[in-house]
Parts: sequence; structure tokens; C-alpha cells
Amino acid sequence: MSRTHPASSLLPVQPSSWGPRAWYVLWTMVLALAGVFHGFHFYLDDITRGHDGHFVRRMLEEISGSVSVGLLLPFVVTLARRTRVRGRILAALGIHVCALLAFSFAHTSLIWASRLLLAPLLGLGDYDYGQMPWRYAMEFGSDVVTYGLIVFLTWLLDQLRAGRARELRAAQLEGALAEARLDALRLQLNPHFLFNALNAVSSVMYENPRVADEMLARIGQLLRVTLRASANEHTLGEELHLLELYLDVQRARFGSQLDARVSAMDDSLLRVRVPFLLLQPLAENAIEHAGGEHRVVHVEVSRQGNELTMHVRDRGAGSGHHQGHGIGLGNVRERLDTLYGARAGVELSSTDEGTHVRVWLPAEVSP
Repeated sequence: MSRTHPASSLLPVQPSSWGPRAWYVLWTMVLALAGVFHGFHFYLDDITRGHDGHFVRRMLEEISGSVSVGLLLPFVVTLARRTRVRGRILAALGIHVCALLAFSFAHTSLIWASRLLLAPLLGLGDYDYGQMPWRYAMEFGSDVVTYGLIVFLTWLLDQLRAGRARELRAAQLEGALAEARLDALRLQLNPHFLFNALNAVSSVMYENPRVADEMLARIGQLLRVTLRASANEHTLGEELHLLELYLDVQRARFGSQLDARVSAMDDSLLRVRVPFLLLQPLAENAIEHAGGEHRVVHVEVSRQGNELTMHVRDRGAGSGHHQGHGIGLGNVRERLDTLYGARAGVELSSTDEGTHVRVWLPAEVSP
């Protein structure tokens, strides 16, 4: 993760509209509030011990100590982020020791200066902070704890932020790879469909040029629709429209020998999102595998709870003995796995009466 320096990064969650200065102010206010609680603590401690408590003096002492830490916090956080061990333990340790001495000196000096300035203004008279050399030595012990805590929290929260960034990058990369895989599968499917469609035209163009011309016109219409589409998913209504265009091509080819029917159990299903060009390769397989003089293909779509189910059945003579479903079924299976994982799948079964393909996927409605 790129190195950043604002002390605001100590907080795990930051509204994007807040700048570093706003976070410095917030942290200083939080530390000031901590000073207020400490002031109450020592004031009440004086009362419980039977001493004369002086509320204003206790507040001044504790708040000045806490706010002084807040003023120095950005510098400590910046130094902690710039000074990473990375195999240079002695060098980093030396830098932190020097920084700790400077932090303690600056902290104690700020406390001294603020109390000397504010005590008379608060009616406390001249403030006596004692002999300063010993006072610097006294404050050093607590400053070691404060400095170490700031450095540790900076490191810990930066690790958490870096971990979240890595997870986000990994998720983005996974999404990009999945999208690329879907695009590759789609590019694989389009030439396959075009080759089969042109092959179907060639099978009738010499025997019946009028039918071949009609098929080419409908293939052109279907290609215009498919080439305009750019997403890997669209609504079931759009998918059924593509399927009908394809079936029109096959009806022109086979005429009365083909009985192809499509039924959706509920019109509300038309807004459910499905993979692009999902049903066409399955219907193509069903038509080609039906065989015989009369081919019956039935496509049925229904919903059970949160699952959309599609059935593609053919009932042609001898269709149950046909082996293999070419590139179409494998392409459908791979796209379902990439888009939905274990929530979707495709199942093929064959009997003497025909072939049945069942597809299931989440019934997610398009917005």
C-alpha cells in the first residue's frame, strides 16, 4: 500500500469529505475529553482522601497534558510511518529513541508553557511546576508509554488498512478475470452459432433457394441483435426474444417438420436476469438431436422460490441415442459456473423418448 502520512489514518473509518485537519481537531478534542475525565478522577480522589480538592487546577493539569499529546500526535504518526524496520532494526530503533527523547521534551515543555500561561487567566495565580530538570525526568516514563502506544496503534491500523486494500484489489482482480473469462466464452459462442447457422443455410440453398434466402434474412436480424448487446447478462424477456428469432430461422428451414414451443409460467419472470444467449445453444442441440421426420422441441421456464428453472426437451425419434452436445452445453456450463458458482448448474439426461436439459440459476430481478 502506498505510504500516507496524515494522523487521521489512525482511525479505521474516515468519511471521504473529512480532511486531515478535521481529524487532527477531532483527535485533540477526544484527548481533551480524556483529560476532563482524568481531572474528575483526581479531583474526586482528593475529596475521598480528605484533601482540599481544587477542581479548576485538576482540570488545567490533566487537559493540558492530554491536549499537548494531541498537538504532537501528527508528527509522531508521520515519523512512525516513515520509519519502518524492514531489516534495519538498529537504525529504526535509533531513530525512535531520538524521536522519543524529542517527544518527551516537547510534551513536557508544552505542558509547562500552557500551565504558566493559563493558570493566571483562570485565577490560580502563578503556576509552580517544580524543578524542571527533574520534571523532564519524571514525565519521561509516562511519555515512553504514550509514544510506544501511538507507534503501535499506527502500525496496527495501517496493517488493517493495507489488508483491506489487498482484499479489495484481490476482489477487483477476481471480478476482472471473471469478466474476461465470460467475454472469451461469449466470443467462443458467437462464431460457433454463426458457423452452424450458415451450415444450415447451405443444406437447403440448392434445393430451396427461397427458404435459404428467408433464413439468411432472419440470421441477419438475429446477428444485429446479438452484436449490439455488450453485457454478459440481460433479462429473460430479451433472452426469449433472441430465442424466438433463432427458432424462426429453424422454422424456415424445417417448415412443418419442426414443432418448437416456448412457454414461461409467469410474465413476472421476464425481468429476471439470465446469461446472454443461454437458451439458443440448448435449443440448437435439441433441434439437431431430435432427428426423424418430425422434431418436437419444448422450452419451458418456471420459478421455484428464489430459483429460476429452464427445461429444454426434444422428443424426436431416436434422439435418446445421440451422444454428445458439442460446444454449446459446455459453454453454458462454464458461464453459469463463472457467473453464479454453486448456485447454478446444468443437467443433461437422455431416454428413448428424447433428451432433457435442465438449467437452474438464481432468480435475480433486473432493476
